[in-house]
Amino acid sequence: MYFTLFITIALLSWGVSALLDHRFKKYSKVNISLTGRQVAEKMLRDNGITDVQVTCTPGHLTDHYDPRSNTISLSDAVHDVRTAAAVGVAAHEAGHAAQYAENYGPIKLRAAIVPITNIGSNLRCRSFFSDLCFPLNRWRISA
Repeated sequence: MYFTLFITIALLSWGVSALLDHRFKKYSKVNISLTGRQVAEKMLRDNGITDVQVTCTPGHLTDHYDPRSNTISLSDAVHDVRTAAAVGVAAHEAGHAAQYAENYGPIKLRAAIVPITNIGSNLRCRSFFSDLCFPLNRWRISA
């Protein structure tokens, strides 16, 4: 049961990740006039948000908004890139900043859940590798 649940979740996660990567590649071919950074900064201005910084972070699709430091971190593939994909990701992250600025209820719930899901994700990985290295049937004591 545990293994079946793990495989189901892993396959779902992989599928979503593959779909996201496919769509990002597809819309990275559509050029537009603004960069991801410019769109994020414009959305912040349009929403009256002046205390959020937009920075560049290394990696691919490592974009995120950090409410603790009021920072939108855009990846290299988004920050100074003029594509529909870059603008979409930047707008998504700026949307999170706007939700926090409005005290939008569901975003507070999400913020409370994220640390719990991170712990669960770390434990799941550790448990999986632990099970590979030390299968339970090795340690069973027969009566």
